Amino acid sequence: MVIALLIIARTAQIGASILLAGTFTFELVTLAPARRPAGPPAAICMALLSSLVWFWLEVANMSGFPLTRAFSTRAWQAVLFETEFGRVWQLRLGLIAVAFVLVALGFAQPRWRRERTLALFLVSGALLISLAWISHAAAARVQPLGLLGDALHLYAASAWIGGLPPLAIFLTRACASFSLGEWALPVVRRFSTLSLSCVGGLIVSGISNCWLLVGSIHSLSRRITVGSCLLNFRYSVVSLALARGIDSSSKRN
Repeated sequence: MVIALLIIARTAQIGASILLAGTFTFELVTLAPARRPAGPPAAICMALLSSLVWFWLEVANMSGFPLTRAFSTRAWQAVLFETEFGRVWQLRLGLIAVAFVLVALGFAQPRWRRERTLALFLVSGALLISLAWISHAAAARVQPLGLLGDALHLYAASAWIGGLPPLAIFLTRACASFSLGEWALPVVRRFSTLSLSCVGGLIVSGISNCWLLVGSIHSLSRRITVGSCLLNFRYSVVSLALARGIDSSSKRN
């Protein structure tokens, strides 16, 4: 039961981190000509909630206590201060708190939007990349190339996939606003260029991670891990085709 909940909480945390970093990458890199925000970063709330649930479940899993007693003992202190997961979790919680402060300041001081977006871009990127320290590469001790590959893979996925929701929000607003409508084509072109770069990063980092985890190309061809590598490669090829389609469509228009 705890393992199943852990999978759900971890998935929610990764998804929130990807969406958060993708939103501010979109605002800073893709949306820059339009000078309009893509929407409120609700992913910050999801990131905070999922991180708290994830920590609670990890305490129960590591200590062996039931969920109702996870915080009634000193087990949570041991997990928080004496494990690699706990130290990374402290960093992530601090980054989420900083993101909340920056968003609040943005509502209070709208004229600082550009500076706030840059700060949130850096904070959300650090929050996303910190997941590499509790990834399979970190557990397998294939540092530092494995951690670098995981970080690149996470950020490439975030900048492209995490940028799709804010792109959809912007295009919806552009359809209802003449001033935003004239920026729709430049924004789509910039996003298509970014997506092509991200798919290239996904392919390179995915192959690199699989190679490092199994040790050699020969082992890669003999182990069952090759199945997941091929699946990742097929996903990347499909992603490349979709990104290329977006790019071609924007150029025709």
